[in-house]
Amino acid sequence: MPGRLAGRRADRAAQHGAHPTACAVSCLGVGILARTVLETRSSAARVITRISGAMVIAIGALLLVERLTG
Repeated sequence: MPGRLAGRRADRAAQHGAHPTACAVSCLGVGILARTVLETRSSAARVITRISGAMVIAIGALLLVERLTG
């Protein structure tokens, strides 16, 4: 049974590494698309940047609280 347990741990570790990578790639893609679309609309770009930045901070804070309490 120790081999199975080690395999499960390795699978779990791989999943934990894959999720942040997928998030980083998707955020990068959204950022590139947003820059392309909003290059000519600087006021809209500023508003969207502030909103998205606040959302990222809020999500990060929630994840940190979840991690520390769970």
